[in-house]
Amino acid sequence: MRSLLVGLLIAGCSGSPSGETGTRFITIGVDALPTLQAVTRAQIVEQDGEVAVVAIDAGDLETLSEKMHDAHHRCGGFILHDDVVDAHLFAHTSIKPAPFKYSIDRPEVVGQVLPLLSETNILGTITELQSMKNRYYRSASGAAASDWLRDRWKSFTHRADVTFELFDHGYPQKSVIMTIPGTGRANEVVVIGGHLDSIAPGGSDSRAPGADDDASGIATLSEVARALLAADFRPERTIMFMGYAAEEVGLRGSLSIAKAFRERGVNVVGVLQLDMTNYQGSAADIWIITDFTSSPQNAFLTALIDTYVGATWGFDKCGYACSDHAAWHRNGFAASMPFESRSREMNRAIHTKNDTLERSSHNASHAIKFARLGAAYAIELAKGALPTTRLAGL
Repeated sequence: MRSLLVGLLIAGCSGSPSGETGTRFITIGVDALPTLQAVTRAQIVEQDGEVAVVAIDAGDLETLSEKMHDAHHRCGGFILHDDVVDAHLFAHTSIKPAPFKYSIDRPEVVGQVLPLLSETNILGTITELQSMKNRYYRSASGAAASDWLRDRWKSFTHRADVTFELFDHGYPQKSVIMTIPGTGRANEVVVIGGHLDSIAPGGSDSRAPGADDDASGIATLSEVARALLAADFRPERTIMFMGYAAEEVGLRGSLSIAKAFRERGVNVVGVLQLDMTNYQGSAADIWIITDFTSSPQNAFLTALIDTYVGATWGFDKCGYACSDHAAWHRNGFAASMPFESRSREMNRAIHTKNDTLERSSHNASHAIKFARLGAAYAIELAKGALPTTRLAGL
């Protein structure tokens, strides 16, 4: 096996990792192999258990992404790796998150922040994002979306301690990171993210409004950030808000960040992924994804929903690499993804020009529930406090 891996590495990965030509290497769920083989010229390098390593022509990646949505209802559904050795190690390495003690003991803070959340603001952000031609990771409009999101987040605060970063992956679109530093435990990090890119057949030439997938998630986490900053929340643990690039084509943005954090030894205590929050396709409000996520943190989310959100919830699965939580999970961090519906009842307009606010009746009444959960998660995991005057009601 080792000689085969090295041979494929030499043959297929001589170009830039960010290029779109030649042989690339992905990991994918074995249940999706029939779909992959039906639409691509891919070669299975190895398969073991639930994950396979595959060599695939770069030109087939977008077709695979489309078919993974059509056949398996997965947004992405595979992970793109730097080379075959990295893919092999990723498929065979299982890193468990460090044990963590969850608690719910900040009701006064949560109670002050939740009323600041605005459905109107969420709707406005989705409207602006869907008005862009697309947010495809290799397009000029996708690159512009990164600048737009950074500037939007900057408008939320004048605090000098809050920082903003464009994380460069080597392609036009960049991931956007806003950091609210912690006070007493700044070296412990809470991540709340969603993906900024959108996709439809045709790539950079296509119209891909991506209102639900994933303008809704970006709008939801943006409103959480705005409300926390409006309240002048001072977390004990550092909170990082992330708008990931290139999720739709292999979880590229989140994977490179999660891998970099693991290699640097960043102590990420929890990750919340908001990918599609505004289409209520199922009876319950919030569906907690159980595969490739943290069971203890998922239980924490259900307790937060019951305590603060007042929404109904259930458990569901979405399959391998269905969103960015999988990149964090496979790198050993506790990750969770609350989803807008059961996977089998998800919004069928995503990845098309019809993914617009019309599918959500031109409102954000579903997404606001996820904003409440996101704010409660940020406060109860990062802890911290509000200014005394606000808590006193002055």
